[in-house]
Amino acid sequence: MSKRELKASPSASLEGGGIISRRNALQAGIAALAAGIYVGEIGAASGKGKKGNKKKEKKKDKNKNKGKGKGKGKGDDDDDDDDDDDNDGDGTPFTFEPFTVDLPIPPVKAPLAVGTPPYQVGDVFHGVAPEYFDRSVAENPSLQWYEAHPTSFYSMQIQDSTHEYIPGVQTPVLGYDGIVPGPTFKARVGEPVVVRTTNETNREMSVHLHGGHNPAHSDGYPNFYVLPGRARDYFYTNTVPFFNGEPDFTEAPSTMWYHDHAMDLTADHVLHGLAGFYLTYDDLELDLIGSNVLPDDPYDIPIVLQDIQFNADGTIFFDPLDHNGTLGDTWIVNGKAQPKLHVERRKYRFRILNGSNARFWELRLSSGNFIGLGKDTWLFPNAIERDTLLLGMANRADVVIDFTNAPDEVFLENILEQDDGRGPNGDLDDRDVEIPGTPILKFVVEGPPQADSATVSVGTPLRPHEPIHASEIVGTRVFEFERRQGAWQINHEFFDPTVANATPTLGTAERWILRNGGGGWWHPIHIHLESHQQQQVDGQLPSLEDRFKSDTTILGSGTEVEVFMRFRTFQGPFVFH
Repeated sequence: MSKRELKASPSASLEGGGIISRRNALQAGIAALAAGIYVGEIGAASGKGKKGNKKKEKKKDKNKNKGKGKGKGKGDDDDDDDDDDDNDGDGTPFTFEPFTVDLPIPPVKAPLAVGTPPYQVGDVFHGVAPEYFDRSVAENPSLQWYEAHPTSFYSMQIQDSTHEYIPGVQTPVLGYDGIVPGPTFKARVGEPVVVRTTNETNREMSVHLHGGHNPAHSDGYPNFYVLPGRARDYFYTNTVPFFNGEPDFTEAPSTMWYHDHAMDLTADHVLHGLAGFYLTYDDLELDLIGSNVLPDDPYDIPIVLQDIQFNADGTIFFDPLDHNGTLGDTWIVNGKAQPKLHVERRKYRFRILNGSNARFWELRLSSGNFIGLGKDTWLFPNAIERDTLLLGMANRADVVIDFTNAPDEVFLENILEQDDGRGPNGDLDDRDVEIPGTPILKFVVEGPPQADSATVSVGTPLRPHEPIHASEIVGTRVFEFERRQGAWQINHEFFDPTVANATPTLGTAERWILRNGGGGWWHPIHIHLESHQQQQVDGQLPSLEDRFKSDTTILGSGTEVEVFMRFRTFQGPFVFH
């Protein structure tokens, strides 16, 4: 994975810019997703197919390709011809009946009681962010909201464990608290959180809160490790940045996720289970929930999608030397192969994460459309209708599905064909949505319509949006992502964690041109610390869901995206990739 380091400082010039890609490049896709803010490169993919900005009528054959779970675990009926003694990536040898196992819901992480460890914040080998002790931010009267919530403390262990993705098959995994997916954190915006993370494995780790606005010490910089047998106190301020001298609540986060971000190990570690959700709520979102506009628990469900190929001994197939990225042949939802979820006839909120290594997903429903609430970390200004959801690695789609008048069975389907880790078959702006979908999750719809269902509908106001104006821009940087010398580079440079390739000035905004150098690769570009706002995609207005805030932007093969971005609150180092 190529990455770029960028150290935000009180004053800096726009000169320079070589980006860094790691010589021992991480795999495409989520491999690329593990860096830090201003480092940069992410997964890629190649192309052939069709779907575009043209709206095409969906095929709704609910019985098409429902899947048998034979061999590949995706409904393939191919005979198994694998050598059970070889872990060579020739295909998953196990069979299973899809849609017989219930979808697990990750447990909510409970904070520690007062008086329990950590006894003293920072009293661990890797310490805590200096911002924990120097909270000058709280001296500003307009930030009294930040001190309104006491600090919450958590303890989390990174552990070797086993997990049953396929019924009857025990698979060695890495897990936060030993489970896959990891526990879900829930916090208030403005509530400081300290997570004491202890590494009980023999591997180097680094935890990144993806979408978070937090100090560099706690951002998961790729070589800010939690070493084996050691611990780090991650300090998540859960603040919003300032704009025009006031807290910018248009930036209040909603749906984040955390995952391993260790240098050269991210792809392997995330594929083996190191990912979980981190959800935050401010007064606006709590009001939307409290007034029954948005669904609340238990009708608010996080979902992480993966594709995994299993070896004959139950282990996960992963080739660290294949920089094209690893594609799986078994659809995994919240750690289970093609599960089912029993739902009532009401509206449900789903926060859907692409946690795959190199696979892009385009999701649709076998019946009905989605109500889009947000993309990545943030809510939209208004709810929008979405017939499909295109997700690059690390993208999130925050949606509502209305089951009130749905048939008794509804399937969440993937309609994006991808045969190569470099990317989907086809072009970003010409994808075929008329192909039969592959079902990955079955909804079993039961009972009569519920009168107390949430009221959100297309057009419902959600979170105001503050656009970045051209008049704020103080400079432009161009970053070209490409593969050279067998590894990923940005602006012809490999990643060097000791070099700052760009040093924006705090309190300013910049224009970044993100350019895919071609070669059939797709890249999901993740920029740490701040949201960015797409202005143009190949000279055209972005699609509706991409016009607001993003933390991860898809670059199709040969694509160029112009984004605006503000730099606020914390000095680096951060990365993008």
